[in-house]
Amino acid sequence: MKRILALSMAVVMLLLLPACGGKSNPSSTAAPSSASQAEPAKSAQPESKTITLRLASNHTEDFVTSLACIRFAELVKEKTNGAIEVETYFNAVLGEEKATIEQAQFGGIDLIRVNISPLAEFVDEYNAILFPYVFANREHYWRVMDSEEVGKAMMHSEKMLENNLYGLCFYDNGTRNFFFSKNVVHTPADMKGLAVRVQESNLMLGMVKAMGANPTAMAASELYSALQTGVISGGENNLPWYLSMSLNEVAPMITMDEHNRSADLLVISKATMEKLTDEQMAALQEAADESSLYQRELWEKSEADARQQCLDKGCTITDLTDEERQLFMDAVQELNKTEGEKYSEIFAKIEALK
Repeated sequence: MKRILALSMAVVMLLLLPACGGKSNPSSTAAPSSASQAEPAKSAQPESKTITLRLASNHTEDFVTSLACIRFAELVKEKTNGAIEVETYFNAVLGEEKATIEQAQFGGIDLIRVNISPLAEFVDEYNAILFPYVFANREHYWRVMDSEEVGKAMMHSEKMLENNLYGLCFYDNGTRNFFFSKNVVHTPADMKGLAVRVQESNLMLGMVKAMGANPTAMAASELYSALQTGVISGGENNLPWYLSMSLNEVAPMITMDEHNRSADLLVISKATMEKLTDEQMAALQEAADESSLYQRELWEKSEADARQQCLDKGCTITDLTDEERQLFMDAVQELNKTEGEKYSEIFAKIEALK
């Protein structure tokens, strides 16, 4: 009887086990479990933070292109509702142009304003638009730089991306002219034997050599003292830049030969670009485009003002006759032909946009 009773109790216990400790009812436990997981995720979600980008330039803060960089920074903040702020650094605080290009390549600097001449040492195709006397006038120049076929193709080329760089816009850098400490120059013959500073560019070195002078590559920061001490006899650049560096004090003889038209380029590091969303990059591009148009208007006025300031400061400005200018063009004809052969396709596109 006891054995039967014990067996009966065991059966009862087995029947009760599922009700006490068996499989949970999903409908009764899923909601609390989901709620308990959602709450920590909500509280752990990071707050949005302002992204700060650094922009480097070796120009002075009041220079025309620097004003465009400042305008770009304002537009970026406006177009991203403050999500991105651009800090501007001028006067080569973060390095001379070549150094800032190298830093941008690995993301050490986010944005750089550089002339295309030193950039051409990294991306060779920029040399094509640096050849002397390839543009008919300012209007022709900007048709080329704004075109998909030439300007934009260069800014966004595979070679740029291979160098971890991406072009946002061009800024006007005007016409480049020679200036000298003592010499009045009308023809290439007047330059024979003179030491002339150029940017770190094989093409610019070759151009000055073809004109009969001795080219000397030198950082912009060294130019004033080199002219003052007689280490070099002259240099070349646009008039607003010339004045911004106070070169009228040491090289008051200016020759308006307009040997080439140059541009600055606003560049973003590829490493920085990849950290931004598509919307943020679109905002930066819009800001860059607007700052470019703003800068071009400022530049046109600044060139006219700079010329008058040079005269007011006692500079001697030599405007070449058509015949004299042709002598400069003839001097570089062989250079354009031999060194420019590999850029023949680009030259054809430039010619077609006249």
